Amino acid sequence: MQTSTRAGAREESRRRSDPSKGFLDALGRVRRPVIVGHVTPDADCLGSMFGLAQVLRTRSVGAVAVLPHRRTAKKLHFMLDLCDRDLVVEHVPAEADSAIVVDTASAKRSNVEGGFEALAHLPSFVIDHHMTNPDFATHNWVDPHAASTSGMVYRLASLMRWTISPTVASLLYAGVHGDTAGFSLPNTTAEELRIASELLTAGADVSHIGEQLCRSQGRHDFELLRRVYDHTHVTDDGRIAYSFLSYADITESGCSADDIDDQVSIPRALKGIRIAMLFTEGEAGVIRVNLRGEGQTSVLEIAEHFGGGGHAQSAGIRVRHASMDDVIHRLLAAAHAHLDGRAPKPGGA
Repeated sequence: MQTSTRAGAREESRRRSDPSKGFLDALGRVRRPVIVGHVTPDADCLGSMFGLAQVLRTRSVGAVAVLPHRRTAKKLHFMLDLCDRDLVVEHVPAEADSAIVVDTASAKRSNVEGGFEALAHLPSFVIDHHMTNPDFATHNWVDPHAASTSGMVYRLASLMRWTISPTVASLLYAGVHGDTAGFSLPNTTAEELRIASELLTAGADVSHIGEQLCRSQGRHDFELLRRVYDHTHVTDDGRIAYSFLSYADITESGCSADDIDDQVSIPRALKGIRIAMLFTEGEAGVIRVNLRGEGQTSVLEIAEHFGGGGHAQSAGIRVRHASMDDVIHRLLAAAHAHLDGRAPKPGGA
């Protein structure tokens, strides 16, 4: 099934756009912003957080990036190493005068102690590319046609004539690379390649980033991938491929929920499939589902039916108080109905 009429209309209403003058004027007045991303941050989330904080500091703005417990996937630790020593903090400083939430589709996904409510007393900004973002901040810039939020931060820096250092270029390039799967997904446009080229010109260390993102698996990561391969299944009609990782699989591999990132690429790699799914129990009793659509297949409608969200061809869900088998059964039924042009049965969530 192609992107639904509802999703298509939503895209139509949000053409690629630059931030409004009001957004830019308000952002220009911040002096001590905290920058927040989403739970289980990926390369784009960290790249846009750290890159924006770092570039604001060159403007004598006292920006910090909030990352509770400094938790992130092992393979993304190199992004922390690129930052100024005091750039990343675990809690919102008392002196913060504003909050900038990046790459986060909804307020409830804000990765800060106490959630977005802990930031409610501050003027807030959203910079995001998720189609389902409801504009939950005081000032919002949401561009669902952008391939990555890191690319949006670069566009913002260009509009504001901020200088991009090699470190900032590397952080933003890592984010663009991550959300385009190395410039191999349908969201890779001429605009994204132009941004990548300009980041390279600004000093992005492409070789180091490529090595860290693609060729730096530790033994724990390798064991996790082995289990994903072992658990991969394809439905009889060949249209859906999926895999799963139980809580025991993840912990026995020496990994945690923070290390679940792009492993859905394994079932997605099978030729001829329309939908790929990865079910993971990174936290006991909570099943996370990563959904990917191939070709023109949208998976956003499936995610929304179960209370999730994301992009047309890359979406996610979290289900509590249900077994792995039950969640797999319900998602497979919903995916088949979606591909057949039938609405999923009520009560999916």
